[in-house]
Amino acid sequence: MFVLTIDQHRSRTGNDLVPDLLSALGGVRTVLPFERTVGDEVQGLPADAWAVLDALLIVLRDGRWSAGLGIGAVEDPLPRFVRAARGPALLDARVAVEAAKGKGPVRVCVAASDAPGPATDAEAVIGLIGTLILRRTPTQWSVVDAVDAAGQQRAAAESLGVTPQNVSQTLAASGIAVERAGYPVLVRLLQEADA
Repeated sequence: MFVLTIDQHRSRTGNDLVPDLLSALGGVRTVLPFERTVGDEVQGLPADAWAVLDALLIVLRDGRWSAGLGIGAVEDPLPRFVRAARGPALLDARVAVEAAKGKGPVRVCVAASDAPGPATDAEAVIGLIGTLILRRTPTQWSVVDAVDAAGQQRAAAESLGVTPQNVSQTLAASGIAVERAGYPVLVRLLQEADA
């Protein structure tokens, strides 16, 4: 099972971002939904490896969070709320989020007591994906989002008032194709760690 613990970076000097994060994570499939557990911390149990990826993409794009992913057992029966859950995966998530706070700029760590090798490999792939996300400019994001919304580059170019060549060049510079090529690799590693 997967446990994701997310803590606001530099929360003492900024606004409470938890409500916005919870709203953004609302579409992620979960076993137990994301909720505020204490202070500026959010925790949830994503349904599977693809749901972990969905949640991490939200957290990484926002850029104002440290995240720890714990992989392993969660005691049965599951409670109604994640803050009442117990088990090794929750302990691993706690260790991981504390380690992530000391990292930068991609503040995500993965811990799996029963599968440290795949967890370490998954963390490396998250680092690569996160680096591409954090280097993307606002202009590149607007083009990526427009192409995703329109479904094709020509329609996105029309909606943005630019040429299709401009869209193509911006997409190439954004590294979005390389980033998304890493998704199935990350998911496979997460599944191995959870097996």
